[in-house]
Amino acid sequence: MSAFLGPIHTWLYNKIKFQDAMVDAILDLAEEKGYAEELRSKVDSRYGVLGNGNLEDMIDTGNIHGWLQEKVSLVENRMAYVVATLLEPDSGRLSDILAAICEFGKKNSPDKEITVRKAYEYLENTLLNGMPCDRVNELVEEAEDKLVWRQTQDIHGAYWAMIHGDVKHYYDLRESLIKGMFKDSGIEFHQTGDQVYELRRRLCME
Repeated sequence: MSAFLGPIHTWLYNKIKFQDAMVDAILDLAEEKGYAEELRSKVDSRYGVLGNGNLEDMIDTGNIHGWLQEKVSLVENRMAYVVATLLEPDSGRLSDILAAICEFGKKNSPDKEITVRKAYEYLENTLLNGMPCDRVNELVEEAEDKLVWRQTQDIHGAYWAMIHGDVKHYYDLRESLIKGMFKDSGIEFHQTGDQVYELRRRLCME
């Protein structure tokens, strides 16, 4: 990464903020349902908060890469802790969490007429997958009506392991989010293998 603040840093920070907003949606649900008393204050105290303001006013310009990596870890830890804490006493809460994240996806949907390629780019520009240098996603196949990619490493698992959570819940959340995003479009999302995913043109609208 460059030592100077540039578009790639803003791009990454927007992805960090998006994941933090996902966590807020889960915390809003928990408060609405009375699932976990003071969970928001507990996670804030344990991991800190992302903060508001313009990136250029907050970032450590002497250590741009390190500052952004710290914020990636912050939002990854917050998500793992919040979800694991909510599910520990009652795994049945997962269905409510998934529904809330699906609704969050609908509120953050792309253009309904989006192409398969543009849908993939939308996910790349929205979902947090470590730092750009991690190169997590690798294209496997691309055609007009179908695009397949492989996740080359599990960039999220370590955060869940640290609090004895199950990273499968992260992937369940991500699937629900993506399906919400593309609910009203002509795009379908599927996992077709171990860390292999596919976007394809829906043959007929539901």
